[in-house]
Amino acid sequence: MAHTHSLNRVLLSLALGGFLTVASWLPLLGAEPWMAPAEANGYKNINPSNPASIAAGKKVYDKYCVLCHGEKGGGDGASAKTLQISPAAFTDKAAMGKQSDGALAWKILNGRGPMPSWAPVLQENQIWNVINYIRQFTK
Repeated sequence: MAHTHSLNRVLLSLALGGFLTVASWLPLLGAEPWMAPAEANGYKNINPSNPASIAAGKKVYDKYCVLCHGEKGGGDGASAKTLQISPAAFTDKAAMGKQSDGALAWKILNGRGPMPSWAPVLQENQIWNVINYIRQFTK
């Protein structure tokens, strides 16, 4: 797949092009871990992780993510207790180490269960910035 397409368009087409099968919604039932399609791992973060990107990502996180994932990324935000599926804890080094930036971007774009799809809200640059920010929780 050409990398000249915008991330949103390509990843959204992956989601709509057959990856949202019965197998992909089974995790909603708690049957298995939430995995992005392997193709998502090929997408690389276009924003270098630097103070400016991390600060921009924090602004996005504080506006859209903190309510569920918590101020320190522990999956313990104010709304977390009301959800049937616990939000991801970005402080979990083992779990975060298994997630490529592309897989995280795919999850942000597509959502699952109580986590909405942020494709209609966030721009590509914002997604990469927020990924750079949440990576700071394991440092």
